[in-house]
Amino acid sequence: MATATVTAASTLSWLHSFGATQNETTKVADKNRVFVVFAQKKAKKTRKIILKEDVEYLGKKGQLLDVKAGYFRNYLLPTGKAQIITSSLLKCV
Repeated sequence: MATATVTAASTLSWLHSFGATQNETTKVADKNRVFVVFAQKKAKKTRKIILKEDVEYLGKKGQLLDVKAGYFRNYLLPTGKAQIITSSLLKCV
């Protein structure tokens, strides 16, 4: 119990060094704060791609597909087998 009093006293001295008064700290402690949490919407998990070469079990060169983001990021992009579709690519195709 004595430790809690010492801790509170040291906190008050720290606040006083910044110009705060004991009344101000009481106001902060007495405030009722309400935090509203909004649920995040489900993220888009697919990517529209165009294949640069034939990929077994997926499609042929030049085909437009929707694939999972992780499959594109971890396999198709590093191996150079696909590219994300942009508006300029759609005009060319």
